[in-house]
Amino acid sequence: MGRPKGKNRKRKNLSEEPEFIGTVYPESMHDGGEDNAAGNDQPDEVMNEAVQTQINDETQSPEHRVCSQEPDLNDGLPNVDEDAFNEHAFMNDETPAPESEGTTAPNKPKRSRGPTRMKDIARDPNSRIKVEFNSMGEPYGSGSVKLSSYLGPLVREHVPVIIEDWRKIGEERRTVLWKSVQARFELDEEYHKMAVIKQMGCIWRASKSRLVSQIKSCKNNAERLKLRPKNIPPAEWRKFVKAKTSAAFEELSDTYKERRRNQIPHTCSRKGMVRLAEEMKKESSEPSEVTRLQVWVKSRTKKDGTAVNTNAAEKIKKAAELVETVSPSSTSTNPKEDLLSQLFGPDNPGRLRAMGRGMSQTKLACFQMKSKFMDGMKRDQLRLIQQVHDLEEALSKIRNQKQKAEVGENSAPRSVNMKLQMKCLLFDWAGTDEKVGEGRILSEEPEEFVNIIPLGPNSYKILVETAIKPEAYLWRPARNVFNMEQAVGEMIAWPQNFVVPFSSGCEPEDITPLLSELLQAA
Repeated sequence: MGRPKGKNRKRKNLSEEPEFIGTVYPESMHDGGEDNAAGNDQPDEVMNEAVQTQINDETQSPEHRVCSQEPDLNDGLPNVDEDAFNEHAFMNDETPAPESEGTTAPNKPKRSRGPTRMKDIARDPNSRIKVEFNSMGEPYGSGSVKLSSYLGPLVREHVPVIIEDWRKIGEERRTVLWKSVQARFELDEEYHKMAVIKQMGCIWRASKSRLVSQIKSCKNNAERLKLRPKNIPPAEWRKFVKAKTSAAFEELSDTYKERRRNQIPHTCSRKGMVRLAEEMKKESSEPSEVTRLQVWVKSRTKKDGTAVNTNAAEKIKKAAELVETVSPSSTSTNPKEDLLSQLFGPDNPGRLRAMGRGMSQTKLACFQMKSKFMDGMKRDQLRLIQQVHDLEEALSKIRNQKQKAEVGENSAPRSVNMKLQMKCLLFDWAGTDEKVGEGRILSEEPEEFVNIIPLGPNSYKILVETAIKPEAYLWRPARNVFNMEQAVGEMIAWPQNFVVPFSSGCEPEDITPLLSELLQAA
């Protein structure tokens, strides 16, 4: 016998639409309340039969029928019975009867957008998506959009709405969430974790708020039971529904609704202030001049250029007047003194308008100080880089001078005018008074190079023309040039005390007495 068609069809659907593949769990993760082994894997029909059995057991005796120990979901709601939680009791008195053949069937409800699942990310766990962060530690760019879309279904799967406060989800569940995000996105720093966990909390609270609104709009308990998430047991769901439909919660909700009405809504949708500010900086020629006031005005303006409501229009008009009265040079970046604080007054403690979630004056001051030091380091780095470039240029010039000087090391430079250079006799630098060669004096500047070595003081740069004593050693040997015979046609260095210049009318035989006189004077 083959398997029932229903089971095969269900397994096929599960394999075709995996919500999260490869979710990372820590080894010490054993939270029975989250796993709900009896509730996550069973269909709603089985769960409803279990609820019906529990209700029947509690109501077997007349005493239980009069006063049941199970809390009633419908305190304050007329004609609502406990059996309404059973799926087989959906067709009760409050359910409209089927229409006759002559009546017109009502229009089908418009198909709405379902919950985000991000199946493409779930099916490709090997390629991690890069997420950019701005100087304030907030994500932005295309990677942050996918991150936000991924965090929604992830947090709805792992964090039940019956938890009272996001800060009470526990360290193990927090680790599961963070490891699952790291498996899909390039997030490794500690400040990445702080920003993502904070964003998860905001998404979880928004999802919980939408679920509570759906609970309030339901007409009976059967409709409320259909809204039960799979990670919440039926008993806990009944308690949650009762708490959210109580008079105390309604009073608290009305208070926050009234406070919400006094606020001016923005048109950023899921983009948020951070992404909007980064887009404005990217489009602006001067990103540093994008102020909080400009971001706020942009976020309260529709695509057609009109304000989101009349209150926003008045504030935008006043903002334009403030900008005209204040010069750009006197505009302050201090959130206590900038134009937005002048328009609305001081910000609430722990919050800053048009700066994203969780931004406070203390955090902003820390980030501004960090940016100031980073800018200073960048300026120093650019200055050092410029100095390195200058040194490289100087070294390049020195190398060029060496190359020019080395032209005469192998052959006499053609540009040297021999007639303008003074002829000289070279005597043995060892002090033997012997003539070793003849040449011409090219320079006596100490900065001149001879054989890649500066000439130095008390020396001549000599172009050797004749070797009188070929075996005489050079004062400064060079590569492959060690004696006068090898130095003919080359430029060498020779001490001034052993060089005697002579004019064209002077004979070399008359130079020897002059050299003796020079040596005696030295």
